[in-house]
Amino acid sequence: MNIVPASAPAPALVARYLAELGGITELVEPSIHVFAHLLERQQAAGVEGDMLEIGVFRAGTASLLAAGLREKERLFLIDPTQNAGVNRETIERFARVQPAQLVFHVLDSKAVSKWRETVLSPAVPMVRFAHIDGEHSYDAVYSDLDLARRYLIDGGMIVLDDIFNMNSACCTHAMFDYLRDQPLLHLVAMGYRKAYLCESRYVAGYRRFFAGLPELLARTAGLQVRLCFNSWAYERSYVTFDDCEPNAPHYQVIGKRFHRLPEALAAMEALG
Repeated sequence: MNIVPASAPAPALVARYLAELGGITELVEPSIHVFAHLLERQQAAGVEGDMLEIGVFRAGTASLLAAGLREKERLFLIDPTQNAGVNRETIERFARVQPAQLVFHVLDSKAVSKWRETVLSPAVPMVRFAHIDGEHSYDAVYSDLDLARRYLIDGGMIVLDDIFNMNSACCTHAMFDYLRDQPLLHLVAMGYRKAYLCESRYVAGYRRFFAGLPELLARTAGLQVRLCFNSWAYERSYVTFDDCEPNAPHYQVIGKRFHRLPEALAAMEALG
């Protein structure tokens, strides 16, 4: 899959989202933009399929995801404590989707994973984007990753919440253990406590997206982030990103900072 550059970013969607749902969303503003652009790039690349969210709460994130659904795509929402009626109303009002496009499971995600053939039949998901923000125990996170991976389609992405949050350390522990056990799944990037994973054969396409993130967010949202390369093995290692000052270097390679992406890539090529 080749993630092609977007000719028209979606600042209008993000602006409307912040205006209408800014009071209930759990996403920080940079993550909202990243999600919107990733969904846009999936569409540009012809990646078609459903979406999945584990841990729905008040449907803030789910509403943003649903806004990216095409006519025959569905959003599966798994959360044992959610108010499905209220969440449905919130999502339909913002995303303007049809009722049949929203599939609610008011169940524990571990039970869904264990009994998936029964619970998810006949509406079996074909997931191109999964967001996991459910129970934060080690077993639950590992199970949620396995559930999302089982239904992930070609070119799909899994996003896991609360990475390197010391209040929920098991999220990170379970993620790295799962990646160890499933070598065909790869960690592409981490930023603002979110981890972005895809199958190894699609790493290059998504890596190009994240490599251009500082310029993209500065241009479309006025946000300043620094992208850090954490290994000389550019094509197989993950990148990280976080806030930085407007005039500060926006790229880092193993502690060395650069103002432009070509400079960072040249440094890795010289020493790789």
